[in-house]
Amino acid sequence: MIILALFCAHIVEIALYALGYAGLVEFLELGSFNGGSIDEPLDYLYYSGVMFTSLGIGDIYPDGHIRFVTFIEALNGLMLVTWSASFTFLAMGRLWPDACCSTDRGS
Repeated sequence: MIILALFCAHIVEIALYALGYAGLVEFLELGSFNGGSIDEPLDYLYYSGVMFTSLGIGDIYPDGHIRFVTFIEALNGLMLVTWSASFTFLAMGRLWPDACCSTDRGS
């Protein structure tokens, strides 16, 4: 359940950034995307997911002021994914103390 909850939380975070990109590009005109085309809402979601996970594929890249938002998303994604991994490790240590962190290895 912990993994599912964290996965859903990250998907929501990625979707919020995608909505932000759509608003900044389509309505406020604070930048654009070059390289691959962004024609549909799922294209914004794809770009946001790539930036959030710090993959940096480079098929779509920002131009203008939205570059700053891209930088913030990459940093935020890195911090949240590593925090999630740490949280999962600590939760598993508490939920499964004998299976995960036992110092007695049967010797």
